[in-house]
Amino acid sequence: MYYEVIWVGRGGQGAVTASRILAKALNKENIWAQAIVFFGAERRGAPVYAYNRISDQAIKYHHFVTNADVIVIFEPSLIELTNVLERSRENATIIINSAGKSIETSDKLRRYKLAVVDATSIALQLDLRVAGIPVINTAMVGAFAKALGFPSINSIKEVIKEVWPSKIGDLNAKAAEKAYQETRVIEPNVVVS
Repeated sequence: MYYEVIWVGRGGQGAVTASRILAKALNKENIWAQAIVFFGAERRGAPVYAYNRISDQAIKYHHFVTNADVIVIFEPSLIELTNVLERSRENATIIINSAGKSIETSDKLRRYKLAVVDATSIALQLDLRVAGIPVINTAMVGAFAKALGFPSINSIKEVIKEVWPSKIGDLNAKAAEKAYQETRVIEPNVVVS
């Protein structure tokens, strides 16, 4: 097993924290994982990247991911803004936060395995906000688990509660579980001629 993951969000949405939570949850299950973060001069709202490398063996590389097996997109506008799909492998899985069904029929996404969750609504329902912005990171980690089949949602919730050992941890664990349950996985829709 070997996966390279790109997380793309906006400053303040928690993409960096999500990559770290995923790595810790995988480590709990004796899977090698690393979280690689990139901080530039971004400000709240600007595109932010984080990366994971996942393997069943020791990982020798520690650099940014250029050809991802999985891309986690915190909002649809980031597809155009960042051209992140150009950094995907042919059979990549795209995990996206979206409320609308139109994303599921997008020509740009039809060749990918797609996992769609309305993480924003989940964050708003649970009042997970910072400075008024819905924080969707833990929901997106739950969506990752549903789309890929690992790590277990229990490991994710355990790590979340370790990171935030309070009511905030409980709410974030609930967000991850709710997203895990609500994520829709759509297989590629490629017409072969």
